[in-house]
Amino acid sequence: MKFLIPVSPRRVALSLSIWVLFFAVAGVTVQVLRYGFNYRQRWISLFNLDREINYPSWYSSFTLLFCAILLGIIAAAKKKQGDRYFRHWKVLGFIFVFFSLDEILSLHEILIIDDLRKALNLGGLFYFIWVIPGAIFVLLTALAYFKFLLHLPRKTRELFVLAGSIYVGGALGMEMICGYYADAVGQRNLIYGLMVCVEEILEMVGVIVFIYALLSYIGFDLEDIDLRFKIADREEREN
Repeated sequence: MKFLIPVSPRRVALSLSIWVLFFAVAGVTVQVLRYGFNYRQRWISLFNLDREINYPSWYSSFTLLFCAILLGIIAAAKKKQGDRYFRHWKVLGFIFVFFSLDEILSLHEILIIDDLRKALNLGGLFYFIWVIPGAIFVLLTALAYFKFLLHLPRKTRELFVLAGSIYVGGALGMEMICGYYADAVGQRNLIYGLMVCVEEILEMVGVIVFIYALLSYIGFDLEDIDLRFKIADREEREN
């Protein structure tokens, strides 16, 4: 028996965009309530884009994990085809698994060490010290995937670059701007809160573009993907 589940990249992207719009409005509202009206009820932390383990972070973690699943599907298909770049797809999938975990656990904040920042006399754009290894990682990844990008269809390549630019612009670029502002003014104010909202929304938008690109690529390059599930009977399990 076969079950056909049609997937439209455009509809998926539109549905996710509605969620992002909701989180954007909710996130801005939370910051205005906190710093404009000194409203501090606990429930608003569930929609605070500057916090972890809440609805926006769970959404981001899910979409990043969805990217990892799509990348894994493509990697498996490419390996079967004997494509020389299947490992690039596979490694990218693992990277997105890490991103998904980081969205919930904030693993990158391990690198934020106040004593090290003071010892290196860092501040301004490098106030959040993790952006330095983050920028190095982005540069090395870009170099490692340069030829990979060139072999992709033009539309997919352009969407990948667009998605990466938006995501990195939020995760790294806005983080550096937020760090500069935090170092000069502080973090407990409305302007900083709104800047964090911009950072998180850019990341979410970048992921939506990437999901659209992956689904479109699957539809264009891989066509139909046949997923089969085999349920072992009792005898097989006993053996």
